[in-house]
Amino acid sequence: MATAPDKERLDQIQKALQERDWDALVLFHTDNILMASGMFPGSTHVVAIVTVDRKVVVITPWWRERFVQEESWADDVLTYDWCKGFNGVEPISAIHDLLRKCKADFGLAKIGYDARMHHYNPTKIPSEFFIYEELKLQLPEIFKLVHDATEVINQLKSIKTAHEVEKIRLAHEVAKAGVKAFYQSAGAGIRESDLAAEVNYAVLKMVGYKGIRYSYCDPPQITSGPERTFIADTLSNHATERILQEGDPVMLEFGVHADGFWADITRNLIVGGPREDHLRIHGAILKAQKEVMAAYIPNRSRGEELCQIAWETMRSEGFGEGITHFLGHGLGFAYHEDRPILGPGEKKIIQPGHVTSLEPGLYLKKNGIPLGGIRIEDNVLWGKERGQAEILSSFYRGLDSKDW
Repeated sequence: MATAPDKERLDQIQKALQERDWDALVLFHTDNILMASGMFPGSTHVVAIVTVDRKVVVITPWWRERFVQEESWADDVLTYDWCKGFNGVEPISAIHDLLRKCKADFGLAKIGYDARMHHYNPTKIPSEFFIYEELKLQLPEIFKLVHDATEVINQLKSIKTAHEVEKIRLAHEVAKAGVKAFYQSAGAGIRESDLAAEVNYAVLKMVGYKGIRYSYCDPPQITSGPERTFIADTLSNHATERILQEGDPVMLEFGVHADGFWADITRNLIVGGPREDHLRIHGAILKAQKEVMAAYIPNRSRGEELCQIAWETMRSEGFGEGITHFLGHGLGFAYHEDRPILGPGEKKIIQPGHVTSLEPGLYLKKNGIPLGGIRIEDNVLWGKERGQAEILSSFYRGLDSKDW
């Protein structure tokens, strides 16, 4: 065990197991393994087990053994010889054998597992996760009682520990490097795809900063011009060969992670500098953010209420049209988490330790002709006091690249 365990997190997992009389959680998906072991798996075919007495075991291919020992707080690391020479070891069967070993060694009869995967990331295709369905199918044959713990796991993840918050802060420092590259590289004559490449490059160069082992940038979504930024309220807008022109609105939407912890950021600029109408839109969006944070009451505010405050603020600024999406979503262990949602119909309360995006946007047209869209997406840590909301992405969010 090279990494100090997050005692707060292990306490919470232990309590959840005790309340349900389960012997362990068996975890297959990347963000859940990260929560339980402190380690970004870095490979497929990895499983983490947390027992009711707080023992953490990681099952991993043999070539990842040293990494798991150095990067996790696992008490035991079990390996199998997949892809080691020509021995023919099949990973699914090997993992099942090691799960049987854990059952015998630790007396595991009743387990919960991450039966369902929440997937709501803009561009990442979840094909790598399909292998876990094969692993999960055998669980009822290995353990006496098997429970779908998806709801329990997602609720645990939604409220971040102090350790996890610091990791998320570090992810935002990585995101800041990408945002800086966006502002410094955007200008008339550059292609959207080349601008995206500069952002991606800046993120990858952050490996080694403050001990970061892995940095990753989901393909940066760059949209430019009135037509493309007008439809940038949708989930996936890949960078194209379009060349930025003077006067263009340009939007960057991207997610980055540092050692598995995510930031989700949107920034905008106007090539050559903003006009008065751009500043008015931008001001209404920033005001909406500010009003939402001021209205927050811990353990009372609901996602739908905060969303309505943002919408009403933008309407009061003269923008009755152009509101096309909800206000925010949970994040941290993933680009998008399933809770809490800041949007219509969301009854869940916002609690201290929640981390969400706060992303009001306006997408406008006149006489049927798109004028463009502007969205500011920041990430917020909700606090223990009324109005206490810390913007983790507190770096530049203006429209003029010269002001970076």
